[in-house]
Amino acid sequence: MEKTQVDKLIEKYGFDLEETHISWVLIGKDTVYKIKKPVNFGFLDYSSLEKRLKFCKQEIELNSRLAKDMYLGISKITKQENEISIDEEGDIIEYAVKMKKIPQDRMMDLLIRQNKIEESHINALAKIIANFHKNAETNDYILSFGSIETNKTNTDENFEQTKNAIGDYITEYQYNSIFTYTNQFYKKEENLFQHRIKTKKIKDCHGDMYSRNICIISEEEIYIYDCIEFNERFRYSDVASDVAFMLMDLENYSRYDLSDLFLKYYLEYSKDDTLYDIVTFYKIYRAYVRGKIAFFQQNKKEANNYFDLAFGYLPKQFKPKLILMSGLTGSGKSYIADRLSKSIDAVVLNSDSIRKELLGMDKFQKDLSDFQKGIYSKEITDTVYNTLKTKAYDTLKDGKNVILDATYLTKKQRNDVETFMKRLNIKPVVIFVDVDDETAKKHFQKRESQKSVSDGRFEIYIKQKEILEKPKNCIRVNPKNNINAILNEIIDNIK
Repeated sequence: MEKTQVDKLIEKYGFDLEETHISWVLIGKDTVYKIKKPVNFGFLDYSSLEKRLKFCKQEIELNSRLAKDMYLGISKITKQENEISIDEEGDIIEYAVKMKKIPQDRMMDLLIRQNKIEESHINALAKIIANFHKNAETNDYILSFGSIETNKTNTDENFEQTKNAIGDYITEYQYNSIFTYTNQFYKKEENLFQHRIKTKKIKDCHGDMYSRNICIISEEEIYIYDCIEFNERFRYSDVASDVAFMLMDLENYSRYDLSDLFLKYYLEYSKDDTLYDIVTFYKIYRAYVRGKIAFFQQNKKEANNYFDLAFGYLPKQFKPKLILMSGLTGSGKSYIADRLSKSIDAVVLNSDSIRKELLGMDKFQKDLSDFQKGIYSKEITDTVYNTLKTKAYDTLKDGKNVILDATYLTKKQRNDVETFMKRLNIKPVVIFVDVDDETAKKHFQKRESQKSVSDGRFEIYIKQKEILEKPKNCIRVNPKNNINAILNEIIDNIK
């Protein structure tokens, strides 16, 4: 079927259209019709009418497991002369899955965005999914899909299909790190994969279990629909892969609280004692697949988000370091940051330099405005700190260590950095340079005889002391100590 013919149906029946890379979904007042596009992606083949009919039938059968009475049957798309119709006289040109329209305002992804998901919803959802997995079909053939060989086929396919994504969609460092981790996991955890097969955790699962395919009307009425019908390799899987998709999706919305609840309740109901050992592997896989789909759709922002999330799940050894300097002007932060950068091969992002760059000033041009005035107003400072976060984020994605060189006087400023880096799962190490007045005065006197990007002065130092909120969980250093001793202390604590 062609898009122009779909347009005729929309015009004739007054449908709304939702389009994906594999289907047209026509939404009526009470009924929804899902038409499969005549496409062949290798892993999915809807290229002939016969194949599309086969997969329509399979979709209805499989989704009856979790979507109750939502699936109503198969409708015929017919053509008589130039008229395109549904379930009327004429030549059959296409088939559609006919579904009952469910309340769009109760879709789980919408409820998440509206902050309307309750713990009771997560509890009920976890119970449904755990019971579904417990009763899902398995046999020797299905169990074979839990092997490392089958999993590696899936991940190798992902990496091959995203080589051209390197650059705008995923950094080379992220790609190589995820590739390396994945293949190391296969070698390291061979016994775990065998154990999952032996304990029959490989089932005929859902395969696409995330919030866009879930409707929560109440705790007693939940629809989980649109499972993978087109490729058994993506549906016959470890139950942990279904669970991982749900967890990853919640975390993609930054709802780690809901993710923790879902995992807690699922483990309570399933008693799956080794799921925790493998679920992160599958979260990486699931996030990467979503990134790949967004890449196919040339949705750069969404692809970046999913690939960043996949990278964020990697163990610590794959992550660069983020150092956050904190302390009053004149404390010696920048000197320590510069020396530290050479020791750990880090990029220094300095607030003074970025401030003047944003304002089109020469970095050595002086501005002696009063405290929080002129180029040091709160508005400009907020812009500078946001720029620092963004530049740090992008630099970390390239696998480079970063030192944020700014005062970071308040708890909020420091927490903002930590929150901003949550998707990459890189927690900043805070180094607080705890200076006294006498030492600060000496630093300012020395600075007068040198070329400096900083406009800090002792009167600004005094004003900053009034709003300083000293960090608690940090590496506290005394700038009066020998610089090599300071660097050794820092390096010993960030290994």
